[in-house]
Amino acid sequence: MRVLLAATAAICATAAQAQVYKCLDSSGRVVYSQDPCPPSMKRETMSPRGVPPAPVAAPADVEASKASKSGPKTQAEQEQAFRKRQQDEAKAAKVTEQKTAEAQAKEANCLAARRSLANFEIGGRISQIDEKGERYYMGDAQIEAGKAQARADVSRFCN
Repeated sequence: MRVLLAATAAICATAAQAQVYKCLDSSGRVVYSQDPCPPSMKRETMSPRGVPPAPVAAPADVEASKASKSGPKTQAEQEQAFRKRQQDEAKAAKVTEQKTAEAQAKEANCLAARRSLANFEIGGRISQIDEKGERYYMGDAQIEAGKAQARADVSRFCN
C-alpha cells in the first residue's frame, strides 16, 4: 500500500512540473498558458526552477551601484566621510545661528526705533541727559530733528 501511494505521489509530482508559456498579445496583455503561444503572439518560456531576470535599475540605483562596485570603503575613508559630514553640519549650524542672531538684532533695533519715534510724537517737553549727567529739556528744533532721525531709523530697521 505504501509503495502504491509513493508511486502515485511521484507521478503527480512529475505532472505538476509542466512547462509554462508567457504570451503577449497585440494589445500588450500577458497570457500564461501550458500550451505553446500561437505564432502571432510574442512568447517567452518560463521554467519553474529558473531564476527570474533582474529588474532594470533606475538611474539613482545605477549611481549607487557604481559606488558599490568600487568596493567597500576602508576605515580611513569612512572616518574621512564622517568628519566631512560633521564639518558640513557645523557650518550649517553656524550659518543658521548667524541668521537667527541677525534677525533678533534687527527686531530689537526696530522696536527701539519705534519707541523712540513714539516718544517724539507724543509731544510735550522731552528731557535728555548730557555728558555731565545733568538733565536738560530739548527745544522744538531738537525735537523735530529727533523725529526725523527716528522715522529714518524705523524705515531702515523695520522693513
